[in-house]
Amino acid sequence: MTASPWSFTFEPVFVVGAVAAGALWLRAWRREPSSNPWWRPAAFGGGLALVVAALNSPLETIAVDYLVLFHLLQNVIIGDWAPALLLIGLTPAMREGLARRGGEPFAFVTRPVVALPVWLMTWYVVHLSAVYDAAVSSTVLLNVEHAVLIAIGLLFWWPVLCDVPHRLATLGRIAYVFAAFIGAAFLGIVLTFAPPLYAHYENLAVRLWGISAAADQNLGGVLMSTEQAVVFGIAIIWLLVRLFREEEEAEARLADEQRAAGLRQF
Repeated sequence: MTASPWSFTFEPVFVVGAVAAGALWLRAWRREPSSNPWWRPAAFGGGLALVVAALNSPLETIAVDYLVLFHLLQNVIIGDWAPALLLIGLTPAMREGLARRGGEPFAFVTRPVVALPVWLMTWYVVHLSAVYDAAVSSTVLLNVEHAVLIAIGLLFWWPVLCDVPHRLATLGRIAYVFAAFIGAAFLGIVLTFAPPLYAHYENLAVRLWGISAAADQNLGGVLMSTEQAVVFGIAIIWLLVRLFREEEEAEARLADEQRAAGLRQF
């Protein structure tokens, strides 16, 4: 019997994980100076809240039992939005501590030339028909899928938002995000225009709100394409502002050096 679309789900793994992550973050935060900005705890808490809410709410019920559109929405929430907020919420000292504890393996996987292909390949594999249909048929596999999306989201955003253990130039970060957008865009296009690809959703006996299997998937493709355009666009705009500020600071330093050199000549 299909559950009511408004029934809540409970995924204890992600609730416990969120509580544990929050406790570890709070412990590290208390060791740092009180001058840290307020928006870091807000961002980290928001990232945890998105993960918990997306996987423990009617959104999960509709995503599994009714509409692939909601499943795709769920994926971008935990794969794009939440990881970015979690990393924004880390202080520089926290990032350095994670990089130090991760050692060489962490340094390797967070290299942009590794992180981007791993993220892109996994993003496509997760959305393959066979993988998707298998995930929604098993609670364990669905939890694995969600954990993988969170993990690759953190991996993808690390080179963009964090400066350790590698410091990628701002122009390189812009190229990295733009390459990710171009590389991932094909999936959204396919879902928008292809006939139903996921047997689980195509064969549902109850169609929520009268949305056909084709319209459901096509709307999901539009959602994914729009979401990535917005999120990656915001990231690129932020990086451009950062690039212009760095150029202004470099020009100011050069002017100061020239002025100092001129004074030494006298």
